[in-house]
Amino acid sequence: MATFRYLILLTTLCLLGIKTTSAQENNSSSVEGNEQSGRELPKPKSLITPLTDDEKAQTEAIYVPPEEKVQAAFEPPPQAKSISQRNLWVDLKQKRVYLDGFVTMREGPLEMFACPVGSKEHESIIATLAQPSEVHAALLAIGGRAGTPVQFLPDFVPATGQRIRVWICYRDPKGQFQVADAKTWVQNSKTKKTLQTDWVFSGSGFWKDPNDGREYYRADGGDMICVSNFSTAMMDLPIASSAEANSLQFSPNTSAIPERGTAIRMVLAPIPIDTPVSSGSDSGKEEPSDETKPSLEPKGNQENAKKEPTANSQSGDKEIGLGPKPPTSEILPPAKKQATDN
Repeated sequence: MATFRYLILLTTLCLLGIKTTSAQENNSSSVEGNEQSGRELPKPKSLITPLTDDEKAQTEAIYVPPEEKVQAAFEPPPQAKSISQRNLWVDLKQKRVYLDGFVTMREGPLEMFACPVGSKEHESIIATLAQPSEVHAALLAIGGRAGTPVQFLPDFVPATGQRIRVWICYRDPKGQFQVADAKTWVQNSKTKKTLQTDWVFSGSGFWKDPNDGREYYRADGGDMICVSNFSTAMMDLPIASSAEANSLQFSPNTSAIPERGTAIRMVLAPIPIDTPVSSGSDSGKEEPSDETKPSLEPKGNQENAKKEPTANSQSGDKEIGLGPKPPTSEILPPAKKQATDN
C-alpha cells in the first residue's frame, strides 16, 4: 500500500514538473520572439525626448493654478513699493494699496467680497495672494485708520473705522483695461440693487494660543473684505448683514463680473474722513463716530472737496461722487511677455 502511494506521488510530481517546464519554455520563446522582432513595450514620449514648446503649451493649457497665472499676469504698479512677495504694494504718495488676485465665484450666496487664497473661495468673489494681516499693515502704512469690529452682544453695534474705496482692475479678452467699483459687483439678492455702502476698516483683532502663547491675526482665516458681518473681519460693512446661511443678504452681480480665473488687481484707497456719505447708501448710519475721525487731508484739500462736489459714475456715489478718483490703466501694466506678444 505504501509503495502504491509513493508511485502516485512520484507520478504527480513528474507531471507538475513537465507543466512548469513547458510554461517556462513558452515564456522564454515569447521573449525571444519579441527581441527578434525588435518590439518593445511603449514608453511615454517624455521619457524618450524632451517636450516641444507646443507640447508644453498644451500641457499648461490643461490646468495651471489661478494663483500662478496671477503672479505672471501684470507688472508691478509704477511708483509703488512692494511690501510682500505675495503681490502687495503701497503707494505712499497716492495713499493707495494694490494687491493681486483672481475671480473665484460669480454665482451663489456671498459672505465675503474678497478672501485670501486657500480659505473661503466658495463664498467670495475674489481670492487674493496677500494675507489679510499684510493688507491691514499696508492700509496703516498709507494712513488708514482702523476702527472696531462688529459687536453682537449685548446689543448689535456695526463695525466702525475709516471708509475704504475698493476698485477692481483687469484686462478683458481683448487686452483692454477695465476698472469697476467693487460695490457694483455685489447685489442685494432680493431687490437686485447693487451695493451702495462703502466698506470700513474695522481691523479684525488677534487671538492668543493658550498653549504656546503665540498671537494670530483673526482675519487670516479668510475674513478679509466681508459682506456679512463678522467680528473677525479686516473690512466689513457698517450695516446689519446676517452671516446665517439661510439669511445671507448679498450675491454676485454676475453680469458685471468677468469669467472665473480672470486675473485682477484690487485697489484700496481710504476715503478722507470728512467726505460726506452718499444719500443712496444702504444705511444712513455709515458715518464713523467722532473718535474715529482724525483728519488725513490738508485743510486746503478738504475745503476744495466741499466746494466742488462733482459726479463720478465709477465711484459708486451717485449723488455727490466725492472721494478718491478711480485708477487708470497705468497701474495695470501687462506682463512683459504679453506686451511683446501683442
